[in-house]
Amino acid sequence: MSWRLRIFLWLLHRNPEQLPIVDIGEYRRNAERTWKRNRRWIDGRLVKVKGITDTTIPNRHHDPIRIRIYHPTHDMGRTMFYLHGGGWVGRTLDTYDNFCRRVCRHTKTTVYSIEYRKAPETPFPGAIEDGIDVIKYLVDHTGLDQDHLILCGDSAGGNMAISIAYLLQQTIRFQKLLALYPPLSADFDYPSFARYGKGYIIEKEVISWMRNQYLPHKDSYSNVLASPLSHKSLDFLPRTMITIGGRDPLQDHVKAFRDRMVNEGQPLVFYEYDDLPHGFYLLQNLSRSVQNAYTDVYRFIESE
Repeated sequence: MSWRLRIFLWLLHRNPEQLPIVDIGEYRRNAERTWKRNRRWIDGRLVKVKGITDTTIPNRHHDPIRIRIYHPTHDMGRTMFYLHGGGWVGRTLDTYDNFCRRVCRHTKTTVYSIEYRKAPETPFPGAIEDGIDVIKYLVDHTGLDQDHLILCGDSAGGNMAISIAYLLQQTIRFQKLLALYPPLSADFDYPSFARYGKGYIIEKEVISWMRNQYLPHKDSYSNVLASPLSHKSLDFLPRTMITIGGRDPLQDHVKAFRDRMVNEGQPLVFYEYDDLPHGFYLLQNLSRSVQNAYTDVYRFIESE
């Protein structure tokens, strides 16, 4: 692990998150303030793209859902739908802005970054519904090339992306799916949660709190849309790339899912980065391993 990343982890965990979190609004505002204050030294300068458009699309309840469109200088005809992380309770398009910029610039892909309603105000499966509604609207109304559609999700967004691919399998066939260190079960009784559940950005107690906001009823825990590891078959998945850090509490979730895909003969590209914690695509400036992980993303998107 790089010395920059070690210092970052030490600074981050000097004052652990105090649970329970009573004021969810203040939790979100503080997370955004902290990110804006530290983004440049953690994640680097904002990458330039040809243009960025912010707009909204109504969901099935007529709520306006924010989207941000990243336009490449030389468009190769690919479209990527992106769902950000944040444990279903926080973060916004702004936190993951540079990830989308990098993908847009380096792969010449138009990226649609999709916001969604958050828990606890909107519990499961509201966020998934928002993603579906936006993607269906864009496919139906904007003339996208349906032979070059890519779905990508970071952390909680990766969980949602798998569920969206499942729910849309009869109407929209994605060419590729990228699931970046996703939670894949509501069950946290795995060794990696004990091994890396403290000191590596996202901690087990906080993950449990996030799950409980998104899934307030335990009878939802086994629902395949909340816990993709519960699927009897994964044959609905397109060609998939899954990434995980070697210091991530979600590591065992991801490896179990990887093994399922391999055993079922599903097309999979899998990367594990031994020295990285959860959320590493936001840490471009802190480790060369993150830069390598970005290269792997670009290569997968550009592959035929």
